[in-house]
Amino acid sequence: MAADKDIASFSEVCTKRCGGLCCNPWWGIISYGVVKKGGLSGLRDFKGELASGIKEREKRITSAYVTTEDAPRPLFGTPERYSVKLTGVKRNGASLELSLLAMFAFRCRFLSENNICSIHPSLMNSKEIRPPHCGNLGSPLAKSGEKWYCRVIEAAGSSDEALMKAIEVEKASSARHLKEGFATADEAAENVIEGLKAFCIKSFPDLLPQEKAGTPGRNDPCWCGSGEKFKRCHGR
Repeated sequence: MAADKDIASFSEVCTKRCGGLCCNPWWGIISYGVVKKGGLSGLRDFKGELASGIKEREKRITSAYVTTEDAPRPLFGTPERYSVKLTGVKRNGASLELSLLAMFAFRCRFLSENNICSIHPSLMNSKEIRPPHCGNLGSPLAKSGEKWYCRVIEAAGSSDEALMKAIEVEKASSARHLKEGFATADEAAENVIEGLKAFCIKSFPDLLPQEKAGTPGRNDPCWCGSGEKFKRCHGR
């Protein structure tokens, strides 16, 4: 009975109090690593590699998030925003090991204009057709730092004040990621490249191409591979 009560409370929070906060947008998050060989040379090709990796992980999410019906229906189309952050860089000789956090802002096709999940089991006589990852998100049994944990669900079991505070925190976090994100995978990859350049200029200057070939002239192509003249890029 206690478990049933928890699930009922869970449904009430998701459908009537939270207002679909974690689904509008729904953030798909994947952490992964990429190796960049040869320091900062060949960044143009590396940008393409990064963009391809971002799109590959986007596809993993859209392929996994489908209904469990006999004729599965996808929850998501193309992401609204791509937020890819460079979270760490380690050096291994002339290679750089990048740690990335990719976040994709999706708009769920089953979320109504009122931010209600039209396939939530509480609205379908307890029938569950959502993908497992989606259905388990926010489980009332999950604790902070564990899989499926939801700050809003935990706060709902405390007080209305705690619940409203948790909702505001989640709203602010989502809005920040949307603002910092990009419309395409290529733009997100370019942002990672810029972060990598800045990191290497500060921490690994010996990996910069100009250390080998000398500083380019003002009208020469910039060493970073941007395609711009040196004077309009890192020569400013």
